[in-house]
Amino acid sequence: MDLPRFGWSPVPRREFFKVAMAAAGAWAVPAWLQAQPTDPVQGRLTIRRVDPYVVRIGRRENVVCVRVETDDGIHGWGEGTSPPTVAAVVAQLRSLGDLVMGESAWDIERIWRRMYTREENTLGGTLYAAISAIDTALWDIVGKRLGVPVYKLLGGKVHDPLRIYASYRWGDIPRTAEAYETRTRELMAEGATAGKYDPFGAYPGPDRQLPTATLNEVRDMVRGIRQAGPAFDICIEAHGKFNIASAGRIITMLEPFDPFFLEEPVPPENVDAMAMLQRSTNIPISTAEGIQGHFHYRELLEKQSARIWQPDVARAGGITAMKKIAALGDTGYITIAPHNPNGPICTAASMHVATSIPNFLIMEEGNRETEQYNDIFVDGWNQNLTAWTIPESPGLGIDLTPEFLREFAVTGV
Repeated sequence: MDLPRFGWSPVPRREFFKVAMAAAGAWAVPAWLQAQPTDPVQGRLTIRRVDPYVVRIGRRENVVCVRVETDDGIHGWGEGTSPPTVAAVVAQLRSLGDLVMGESAWDIERIWRRMYTREENTLGGTLYAAISAIDTALWDIVGKRLGVPVYKLLGGKVHDPLRIYASYRWGDIPRTAEAYETRTRELMAEGATAGKYDPFGAYPGPDRQLPTATLNEVRDMVRGIRQAGPAFDICIEAHGKFNIASAGRIITMLEPFDPFFLEEPVPPENVDAMAMLQRSTNIPISTAEGIQGHFHYRELLEKQSARIWQPDVARAGGITAMKKIAALGDTGYITIAPHNPNGPICTAASMHVATSIPNFLIMEEGNRETEQYNDIFVDGWNQNLTAWTIPESPGLGIDLTPEFLREFAVTGV
């Protein structure tokens, strides 16, 4: 065929589609195509600034954030809150900032691996918190650059809205069945369908032994919650306080009340000990809020030590690692309940991941002091105890404005 006689001439594919659709009417050209830069350098999203901040949210003054800015002025926010460590995470963010300067924000996976391998001799909570913050900020940048919320970059929605459990909302009330029944009915009237608290009190002595008197108190408290709501999901936190003997007694005590999960009855570092407890009961054991990096979840899966995983987007390696953790858990039919006690950026990042994974279970309410969230979430914040709606603005759907930082940034860190 003699193509030139039809007036054909070589045209770059993207330009061909733009011309063809424009011929059908300007409305037919998708925004993403119109927005593509003709100069590839303009679209490289070269990182030019990495600025750590510590901000005050409610009464907390330890929320560690990072602002990453590219050469075309697009910025993204991440969070690496890992209390009580603050200054060390800020210092690590500055170090990693020097490492990623000049990189393209598009290359999230490559940057994650570079941050990890460059400093793997010092792997630990501080490094992972900084990796998490920068990784999350890069996802925010790419979402803003493409004009879409982050969850669309992760595969779209599977769950919407996201069910939550109320956090520590029983308050300072008598440790009796009657008091806990009354308070649970109040929480249910406010919309709560699930709630978590640690009923065991202060950390025990070095023997990790739970006193029998405390065990009996907790039995009464949980009985009151169950009496208030036969379908209310009771989530019990143990904070890894106890030895095997005490954990076994706790499990036996809880079984008649059918709790939704028991979180870390023994310290999480001994996977075999936790696996033994999980095999002894049908109460789902949950763990992993302190596990750093997706690599360390392999042993949890192999030994089936817990039926619910609780990765923290500020500790596990950001959004990139969270997606991998969820996918790994899904191969073992393990559900994900993101750990979410941190600041608003972590909450937003966790929501975007949670909505995109099939094995999401429930979200931790976390911070109850959310008065500032309306100034941070671009679409506003609907505080409630039932479920959360996913942010729809580009990126994470959050921003810490210069005005906000002037008022709430913590100086001298």
